[in-house]
Amino acid sequence: MKVIGIIFAWAVILFTVAAAVCGIAGNGGLLASEMLRNAPAATTGLPEREYAAVGQMTADYLSGRTDVFQHTFTDGNGAIYQCFQPHEAAHMADCRELIRLAEILRAVCGGLGAAIVIAGILMPERRKEIAQGVTIGMWLAGLFGAALLIWGLIDFDGLFTAFHRIAFTNEGWLLDPRTDLLIRLMPTELFIRLAVRILLWVTGAAIVTAIAARAVYRGAFRSPPIPPSDKDSISDKEGI
Repeated sequence: MKVIGIIFAWAVILFTVAAAVCGIAGNGGLLASEMLRNAPAATTGLPEREYAAVGQMTADYLSGRTDVFQHTFTDGNGAIYQCFQPHEAAHMADCRELIRLAEILRAVCGGLGAAIVIAGILMPERRKEIAQGVTIGMWLAGLFGAALLIWGLIDFDGLFTAFHRIAFTNEGWLLDPRTDLLIRLMPTELFIRLAVRILLWVTGAAIVTAIAARAVYRGAFRSPPIPPSDKDSISDKEGI
C-alpha cells in the first residue's frame, strides 16, 4: 500500500505541473504581459500595441482554438507585416504537441489520484500505509525537484537546452534572434519567470498534500467507531 501512496504523490506533482503548463499556454493575457515585460518593443521590433494580439494568438494556437500560428499587422504607413516565418510556425507546432501531451498527462494523473483517494475511503484500514507512501513519495519528488532547482540556479541555459533536446526530436527550437521574432519575444528570462510560477504552484500542491497525508497518518480522518448493539448496551447496563 505504500507504493500506492508513492504513486499518488507523484500523480499530484505531475498533475500540478501539467495543469500549470496548460494554464499558462492558454492564457493570452499572461503570455502578452510576460513578453512585454521581458522583451520590450525596443528589443523585438514589434510595436507595443501588437503584444496583446500576439499573446492571445499564441495562447489560442497552443490550446487548439486556432490552427494557424501567424499574426499580421499594418504599420502607420499602411505596410503589411507577417510576424513569423514558416520555420518558427513549425516549431510552435511541435510545442502544441507538447501541450497535447500535458493535457493527456493532466487527465491521467487526475483520474489516477481520484481513484487512489476513493480506494483510501473504501479501505480505512489501509489509510495509514497509503499516507506513509505519500510522505515518502513527496520526499522523493522534493529531492528530484531540488536537484533540478540547483541545476537551474547553476546553469539554467544547460537545463533549458537539455529539456529541449529531450522534448523535441528536431532542432527547430534553435532560432536566430537576428532574424526570428519568436525567440526575441520569448527570451530566457521569460521562461525563468514562468518556471518560477510553475514551481510555486507545485510547491503549494506538495505542501497541502503532505499536510493531508500527515493528518491521515495521525488518524484525523479515522472512520467513526461502530456503535454498540442494543444487546451490548443492555449487557453493559446489567453489569453496572
